[in-house]
Formats: sequence, structure tokens, C-alpha cells
Amino acid sequence: MRTRPRAVVAVPVCLALQLAAVGCFSARADVALALYGIGALCAALTAMVPALLRRGPSDVHVRQAVAVERTRIRHDLHDGLGPLLSGIALCARALSDRLEGCGLDVERALVHRIRTEVSNAVVEVRRLVDALPPAAVASLGLVGALRDHARFVPPPTAVEIVTCALPALPSAVESAVYRIVTEAMTNVVRHADARHARVTLAAGPRSLLVTIADDGRGIACATAGVGLTSIRQRAEAAGGTLSVRTVRGSGTEVRVHLPLRRAA
Repeated sequence: MRTRPRAVVAVPVCLALQLAAVGCFSARADVALALYGIGALCAALTAMVPALLRRGPSDVHVRQAVAVERTRIRHDLHDGLGPLLSGIALCARALSDRLEGCGLDVERALVHRIRTEVSNAVVEVRRLVDALPPAAVASLGLVGALRDHARFVPPPTAVEIVTCALPALPSAVESAVYRIVTEAMTNVVRHADARHARVTLAAGPRSLLVTIADDGRGIACATAGVGLTSIRQRAEAAGGTLSVRTVRGSGTEVRVHLPLRRAA
């Protein structure tokens, strides 16, 4: 059973905003037009995303075109739709404050609904942006992007990237792996006092194992720290798990298991 692209979810939200604008903001043409523009942008993005996600021939020009489109959509979502939604949220909050104590219960309820829908739309935009691969991954591929990032890790830490033959990975998995590994590299540089770190990517029939091991001083608690918390959250958001093995004075090993869907 095929699932709808996540971008489709944004369309009902945008349509709801348009309808709310007609019903509640009929006297505020500027706000109504802004809401209508959000709906149009979402609809256009929705129409493009399925074509981008559809796998075609393994032609380098096709892959490059898809990478360019992904980068453009990322910018449209982050730099275009995001600020628009924030502006609508501010307008709705200001209107809500003006209606306070006026006895207009229906109008205040509508404004509250708009604020809720805008908040949901902001969350959805963030999910869409996170699902798109970082620019480095889009242009260099996952392994190339990780090796490029490792080249700029400051001394004395040297980072080695080791991979087996990897299958074609969904863009959401590539994004999760890239962000998990770069966050782990940052942790090693800041806290481990390590001279060497090894990142290993190994794919099984149903899962991808990502291991980041260093020869540093280890950590006192395998659950503490903002960096590990971020890695755990990213792993869980991708349906995976995180385990940490550490010994004081003998380094740390971070292991992330991410599920892979079977080919249809």
C-alpha cells in the first residue's frame, strides 16, 4: 500500500487557512491574500514532490536535476513559507488580543482555530524541511558529504569514514544519518579529547547500522548531554534506536540502528 507524500498533508491546512480568511478576515484583504498565497504555494509544492520522489533511470543528469529541485524546495519552504506562516501567526495573535473582552465569542473561537492551524502548519513545514536531504548530501551523496565534512574536523582529531556497499537509501534516512553523524563528530571534537574517530555505515536486509567510535576519554553518563539527546531524538524520529557504550579513559561507541523498508 502506497502512502501519500508528506507534502500532501500541508494542503488541507492551507485550505483551512483560506476558508478561515474568507469567514473571519473578510475586512482584512491583506491577510486574506497572504493566506491564499500560502495555499497556492503548498499546492504547487505538492504537485512537484511526487515527481521528485519517483525513482527514474540512473542517469547523472536526472539525479542532478532532482538535487537542484530538492534544494530549491528546501529554500522555498524555509525562506518563503516559514516567514509567511510566522507573519500570519503574529496577525492572528494581535487580532485575538483586540477581541479579548469584546464578547465576540464566535470570532475569538475562529481566531483561536486559525492560530492552531498555523502552528500545525509550521510544524509540518519543519518536518518537510527535515525530510529533504541537506545541500551537501544532495550534491555529493551521503558518503561523499560525510567525508567532506570529516576533512574539516579540527586537529588533533582525525575522522575516518568506513562504508560497505550501501543500497539506495530514502532521502529521509540519508538526512537522519548525515545529521546524526555530524552531531556525533561535533561531540567527539568538543568533549572526547580523542585523536581518532571512526564512522562506519553497514546495511543489512532491513536496517542500517551507523557506528561512531572514538579513542577519547569516555563519558560519565551515557544518557546525559545535549548532543546525545539530539542524536537520540533524530534516531527515534526516523524509527530507529540509539545505544551508547563508554568506558572512562577508553573511548565511546555510539550505535544507531535505522530501519530500511523492503523494496516493493
